[in-house]
Amino acid sequence: MSTLPRMACLLVPVLLLSCSDAGLYALDGRGPSGRDRADFAGNVCVPLAGGNAFPVKVLFAVQGGAGLPADMPGAVTEALGTLTSRFSVPYIQFSLVAFHTVATGLLGRFDDATALQAVLPRYATYQESGPTSVRSGLKLAKSILSGDMQTGCPGEVARTRYLVVVVMTSADLSCQNPAFNAGLDSRCTRLTDPAACSRCELAAATGELKALVERFGAGEVSVQPVYVRAEADTNTAAQVAAIANAGGTEAVTASFTTLGTALGGLDYASLQSHLKLKRFLAFNRNVVVRAGQVLADSDGDGLADSDELARGVDPTLPDTDQDGLMDGIEVRMGLNPAQGDFIPGCNPALDDDGDRLNTCEERVLGTDPCVGDSDGDGLPDLVEALTRTNPLVPEDLQDSDRDGIPNIQEAEAHSDPLSADLAFQTERGYGYSITEAAPSEDGRACYAVRAENVTLVPTLERPEPSIPGRRIRAGTNDIYLYMQVGRDNDPRGAGIGSLRIERLRYTEDEGRVPAGTRSFSPEDFILGT
Repeated sequence: MSTLPRMACLLVPVLLLSCSDAGLYALDGRGPSGRDRADFAGNVCVPLAGGNAFPVKVLFAVQGGAGLPADMPGAVTEALGTLTSRFSVPYIQFSLVAFHTVATGLLGRFDDATALQAVLPRYATYQESGPTSVRSGLKLAKSILSGDMQTGCPGEVARTRYLVVVVMTSADLSCQNPAFNAGLDSRCTRLTDPAACSRCELAAATGELKALVERFGAGEVSVQPVYVRAEADTNTAAQVAAIANAGGTEAVTASFTTLGTALGGLDYASLQSHLKLKRFLAFNRNVVVRAGQVLADSDGDGLADSDELARGVDPTLPDTDQDGLMDGIEVRMGLNPAQGDFIPGCNPALDDDGDRLNTCEERVLGTDPCVGDSDGDGLPDLVEALTRTNPLVPEDLQDSDRDGIPNIQEAEAHSDPLSADLAFQTERGYGYSITEAAPSEDGRACYAVRAENVTLVPTLERPEPSIPGRRIRAGTNDIYLYMQVGRDNDPRGAGIGSLRIERLRYTEDEGRVPAGTRSFSPEDFILGT
């Protein structure tokens, strides 16, 4: 769902019907008002850009060493110490670089406020001497940021705001000392004025930091220079301005006594990008659809009960052999669900992205264990793994069964992407309506959504996986309601998902319990990644 025009109505699958409260597929009394169908309606809002899902990583590159004003080490240590007290929250991490002629990573990785506090004494005793190179601090900052982006989860990196704060008190002398600054930009060295060369070089090094956004798909990189001056120096001020201009910020000037206030006044908020709804999806984990047939899957592992019995595995246990892999995933990937398979280097107890696939299952499937939608098509990896679409290839342009309906619409309708089942979709396909609603009080986009015609099936009594000794009643259906959001200008980029799980019971004698349309609100969804 790449676009959502105001008051638009989108119904899936093929039939584009009017948005009304009437049953979309009320055929022969078997539509949403029938006993074996369920409807869901409510409002959803894109998540607030803050907290652990939207990290902030701050690198302080601070001039230090011999020849600095005597007040500089104490002012920096006190200012950063105050910040560590203010930002003792897990979603803000810090790194610390000291530079003089060369740069040194005092905290050469991103870590919490306690770790930053612990290395501050090293800055106070930093004794590097020689000609000043602000450029060296920027270059080391680039190395630390790029390393973090390369090793981090792509989805998290895409939501991360990186802030490089360059604290300097005297002018850069890189161009006057090329022996200490290998690889100066040739465009800068052609300038005859050394001061102009340094401004050019600092702007170029800052530009390299900014370019990491495109190179690694990061959310944002800003470079904020802070000029700590005892006496005004026009050359240093001009260099600070060059860094600010290239870094997308405004230069900040402070004295030794006001440095704490200046650093404390910087913007440490999470990335504020415009998020929009990419897809709203309902998915009954206890239903397998194959060639126009609805089959019960009591344990929600992607294998129908009848298939599990035929293979000699337990239809009430999602992982019969207890090897950390759902039975359906093992069959899909050519493994034996009745014989344990050891997958090295993974932990079946971990689900870093909250998509209900553990790290071993993600490894077998080849999906990203820290992105809930590896291919960025708006379909969660779990849904693709259980509906026989490919979680590594965007499905909006795929039509595996060549029935004229893209795989992504088959997943939305909970039909079979590997068989031409048009008649099934007409009767049993899920229907959706999505319209823009009033934004939240804090300005986030909200939507009124409905999911209709969700088929329910009789299921077997089974163990509750998360609570030993507890049983789930026969007839219980677990319906997953997904909200997938992403950046407005990045329809296939790594977004972020939220999930609500609704449990309904269905038996042929009682019908669905509870009856009526199930409602939800934005607070009912749990944020994942």
